[in-house]
Amino acid sequence: MGFINEKVDQYLNDLFPIADPFLEQLQQQGLKEEIPIIEVPSLRLIQVLLNIIRPTTIIEVGSAIGFSTVWLAKAAPYATLHTIERDPRMIKRAKENFRSQGLDKQIILHEGDAIDILPRLPQAEFIFIDAAKGKYREFLQLAFPLLTVGGIFVFDNILFRGYVAEEEEIQTKPMLKKLHAFNQELVNEPKLFTSFVPIGDGLAISYKLEE
Repeated sequence: MGFINEKVDQYLNDLFPIADPFLEQLQQQGLKEEIPIIEVPSLRLIQVLLNIIRPTTIIEVGSAIGFSTVWLAKAAPYATLHTIERDPRMIKRAKENFRSQGLDKQIILHEGDAIDILPRLPQAEFIFIDAAKGKYREFLQLAFPLLTVGGIFVFDNILFRGYVAEEEEIQTKPMLKKLHAFNQELVNEPKLFTSFVPIGDGLAISYKLEE
């Protein structure tokens, strides 16, 4: 659940019931097994962005069981989706989920570490990053050349339950310290125009201005 206001968070989730039975099933599996999956209000915003820019190629860093991947693929059926996952257990389940929805031709699953895989991927108009938070800076450096000018980055969990605003938490947890520094870098990056949206666990949305 979100961290800004529990009542507002619940209200937003109630506003956006999942209409797709398969996606609802995947969401419930993720919640039951405590697999980190993005919240629906955040995905709805991403879906709006996809409808605006209509990308032909999407890159996702962090597939897990494929909840967000399937959502993205169905939201942009005209796009080829490259997704990256390193956990063999998640890879097996994600492949099964893609196949069951007939999406295994549209979705290309890259197995391994995103640090190694990103340099080999094609250019994309939309890049969604939802993996190891402490590596967001490295992911951005590797993914920046892949994003076309006018394209959009979306980073999930950017506010991490609000802890990035708590000085004591930042100083005692290395991952939070890295995430806090990354947020500042995003804001200061002259080649990106960035905004933060406090829904779900916090999204950063960055528009690429130039190479």
